[in-house]
Amino acid sequence: MSATAIDLLDAFRSHVDQFELPELYSVHVIVAAGEPSVNAHLAAHHPLQIATGLLAWADTLTHVTTEAWRVPSGDSVHLSVIGQLAEGVTIRVYGGLPLTEHGPGADLACDTSVTVPLAVLRHLATLGEVTLG
Repeated sequence: MSATAIDLLDAFRSHVDQFELPELYSVHVIVAAGEPSVNAHLAAHHPLQIATGLLAWADTLTHVTTEAWRVPSGDSVHLSVIGQLAEGVTIRVYGGLPLTEHGPGADLACDTSVTVPLAVLRHLATLGEVTLG
């Protein structure tokens, strides 16, 4: 896919206009060698809000995968939903959680990611707590 930043932003804007989605903190467009993509950071901080927001996005994307990444400093975990917009643009929507002893990603090494089932987000959205291991 040969896309410009404008193409990616147009696809993103069209998607956001089409669906009722949770508020975002930031959007980062990547146009470089390889796959152009969009990263979007949820404006949510509580595990329940993040899981609910990610599930809302997952319902609007195709080819969805879910990931947990423990940041290099080790003090937080990003939960992400990665999928494609209708135009084929890859998007990663994520939210960051502080690392807790029994929370998501507690068993991950720093700067390590793992694919997790979408059921992990559903569980977190339902109960407000989850472990990945």
